[in-house]
Amino acid sequence: MIDKKLLSRNHLFQGKIKEYEQILIEFVLESGRAKSVDPNLQLILGYIGIHKSLTQKELKDLTGLSAGTISKKLGDILTLGVIKKEKIPKTNQFLYINAPEAYVDTADATLEEFIEINEFLKKKITEIEKFKDKKGAEFLSERIKSLIKTFETVQNIWSDLEFIFTQKKKET
Repeated sequence: MIDKKLLSRNHLFQGKIKEYEQILIEFVLESGRAKSVDPNLQLILGYIGIHKSLTQKELKDLTGLSAGTISKKLGDILTLGVIKKEKIPKTNQFLYINAPEAYVDTADATLEEFIEINEFLKKKITEIEKFKDKKGAEFLSERIKSLIKTFETVQNIWSDLEFIFTQKKKET
């Protein structure tokens, strides 16, 4: 069932908070370019990561991509299991929801990448705190803190796995 809080907010940030959203999106796009990931796919993932959940219309407003491109890329992303799709009650719309548990299963990401992402997010949260009275600042700050927590969890799991594998190699 869809959390009512996900439906009751405006998805567009304004002013300085919008600038920070763009900085985060540029970081996501640059990370994708380094791995040769489709920029449209990365753009959609970035916005869903920041906003936690969005409809196709909200994604169209934020990204400027066509409805067809968004629909195709959302299908691709759903196949990867990185987001979830839930029907909005009493409508024909769907909410595409960030699935942070999927990041734990991402095998191609290295610990160094997670550390880099985490440090970047920590710097941005400090900068955004200066604008806590601006519309959307609290929401964006909460989302970044949630992403930081996710990446810290991944770092811990990754470190534990590395330790286990190192111990197993020593035993053999």
